[in-house]
Amino acid sequence: MVIAAAERVSRVAALPAEYASFVDRREQMAQARAQLGEGRLLTVVGAGGIGKTRFAIRLAGTMRREFGDDVWFVDLTAVAPGGSVADQVATQLGLESVGRDQEAVVTRFFAVRAALLVIDNCEHVIDGAVSLITRLLVECPELTVIATSREDLRMTSGRISRLEPLSTPGPGEPTRLTAVELFLDRCASVLPDPSAAELADIAAICRRLEGVPLAIELAATRVRAIAPRQILERLDAPRRLLVGRERDAPPRQRSVADAIAWSYDLCTDGERALWRRMSVFAGGWTLAAAERLASDLALALPVIDVVESLLDKSIVRRTDGAEGITFSMLDLVRRFGLDSSTRDEVEEARLAHRAWHVERLQAMEADWYGPNQVAWLAFAHQQLPDLRTAVDFSVQRGDAAIAAVLLVTAWRVVWQAQGRFDELRRRGLEVLALGEIDTPELCQLLVIVGGIECAQGDRASGLARLDEAAEIAERLGDAYTMSAIPGMHGSVDSDVESSIAAFERSLALQGGRNLFIARGNVEERLALAYDRGGRHRQSAALRSALVRRAVRAGDAFETSYLLMNAGLSAQARGRSDEAAELLRQSLSLKQGMNDPVGLAQVEEALASVAAWEGDATRAAILLGAAHTIWLGIGGTVSTFPSAATALRPQTVEAARSGLGARAYDAAFERGRGFLLADGIAFALGAELPERPDGGASAQSVLTARERQVAALVGQGLTDRAIADRLVISRRTAEGHVSRSLVKLGFTSRSQLAAWSALTSDAD
Repeated sequence: MVIAAAERVSRVAALPAEYASFVDRREQMAQARAQLGEGRLLTVVGAGGIGKTRFAIRLAGTMRREFGDDVWFVDLTAVAPGGSVADQVATQLGLESVGRDQEAVVTRFFAVRAALLVIDNCEHVIDGAVSLITRLLVECPELTVIATSREDLRMTSGRISRLEPLSTPGPGEPTRLTAVELFLDRCASVLPDPSAAELADIAAICRRLEGVPLAIELAATRVRAIAPRQILERLDAPRRLLVGRERDAPPRQRSVADAIAWSYDLCTDGERALWRRMSVFAGGWTLAAAERLASDLALALPVIDVVESLLDKSIVRRTDGAEGITFSMLDLVRRFGLDSSTRDEVEEARLAHRAWHVERLQAMEADWYGPNQVAWLAFAHQQLPDLRTAVDFSVQRGDAAIAAVLLVTAWRVVWQAQGRFDELRRRGLEVLALGEIDTPELCQLLVIVGGIECAQGDRASGLARLDEAAEIAERLGDAYTMSAIPGMHGSVDSDVESSIAAFERSLALQGGRNLFIARGNVEERLALAYDRGGRHRQSAALRSALVRRAVRAGDAFETSYLLMNAGLSAQARGRSDEAAELLRQSLSLKQGMNDPVGLAQVEEALASVAAWEGDATRAAILLGAAHTIWLGIGGTVSTFPSAATALRPQTVEAARSGLGARAYDAAFERGRGFLLADGIAFALGAELPERPDGGASAQSVLTARERQVAALVGQGLTDRAIADRLVISRRTAEGHVSRSLVKLGFTSRSQLAAWSALTSDAD
């Protein structure tokens, strides 16, 4: 017999009040509401610390109009694995009963209620939770259930809302409606008016923590003791830093490590073993990689089943990209896996990880000149963190030969295309310093480092390395390196005829054409040298032959550079219309692949064409768009010397003289504000996108005082000078500037100054 009077039911199970503000997940909240309109069960799934409980409470709170006071909340955290879920729910509801069928007690309570029940933290008692929820949905036709779990309940009758981390702004992007808001809210009493520098540091913290709400909240509490910059510097040891002091927080949420350990303890031995093994990947990995690295783990289930289970438990994330399906872990989860591994386990995993990447790079090099370039470029971009890890591991072990293979194999595709010249030079020197150069790859690395040094202005050192490489290559009998050395000389030689002769000799030693296109583009550089030397017919004939060969092979990457060089040649001869057409063809090919250096070079070249044609505004905008790309890959135009970037000085001079300094700066900042896709579209001839931050509508975003401060910034005043002019504190002036930057989506005072100039002109 069941005794359960509605008026005697405990309100302990009422929906909790929100004890902290909720950072907007407006779009996902709307989707969740719609899902509940389509069914009576919604499971909110996500990793530990992602904000499932708070999301479910807010979602339930938005539905009070439908359910009134019949909105209930029960927390299963206290139920031991294997314990009774129904007992816990009945206890929290305050139900009294005689008999042992607690599911019946709970079911009777909800039988005639049009109620909403939130069941929180189901992951450790899934079988019991599923049993109770199934019975409730069958026997209580007016009941709606929201469940939260780190693991998918796998119930056919329900919908799933998979909660992802909060969005994080990239460098220079607006901070509104992102994880930065959460950080600022949680430290508002200590840091109510952050400066622009502090906002930049907070954005960087949120990026490092990958938008995980719990981690961000715990980091924000540290502002009581240290500045955001110091928090950022300490994130290499997050387990010690990301610990809370609130005594009323659940034990699993008092630190990030505790939250992750809760999930780790719920995994099987096989799941934990694969978690630890795949934690050596700094970036993404494929199922094939997991099968390779787990080949010696003796798992009880196939790797695909273990990966799928880790996906269900929100340990692993899935991404669909150009290379296919890849998996990854949040960095905090990955670090936990490494910290949970023994020293021997880490060593074995890193050896397997390195071997896997050597094989993948060799496969990329062999398959490069063909139709799979987009996928290989995506692989190179995604795997760059892992290649760094593999190189560092090799250097630590003194494995110079393998480190050289990682750096040299398809170095143009992995390192050069990603704009990592400085990094390649630095890492190459580290490897070369390990000992004797006694393998072909080490000798080729010496050639590459020498070439980079010459290109970056250190010719004496670079040429000495090329001479040393020639002696070693001859001693080793390394025919390819012996052919690559004159090719590198051709690239760094300032005398055109000497350069042509060097390229021709390099090709002759390779049998008339590039042996390894992924390692060297001697034919392309020879065509460009022919143009520089006035041999335009030879250049056109060679370039035409290369394009025909590329079309047959399905190549796009090398062809895009051929077209860019052809455009540069046409521009040098004063044929601006022909140059613009060729450059836009090049850009059209590049926009579908991950080649930021090439994209920026073409935009620089198109800026030169615009300046030549007298369109100074377009030239300045394109220079600004290219500048953003350079910054995005960690440098400036001077870091990446090339035939295209060599034109910049005269392009800038022509555009600035045509517009005047103030208008030039405004146009340049306009280009800097473009998203990558917008910059490409503009370069291809699309209309200038509307300014989201310009004109009268943007002025209304700022308060009168903020517009006044922006105008003074436009006049070149410092924060101190602004404070003196307006008779306010310097801190207040800084606050007005930083808030204006956030509201307008800017990252620098120069952008704010340019905006102020444009809006004042409009007035």
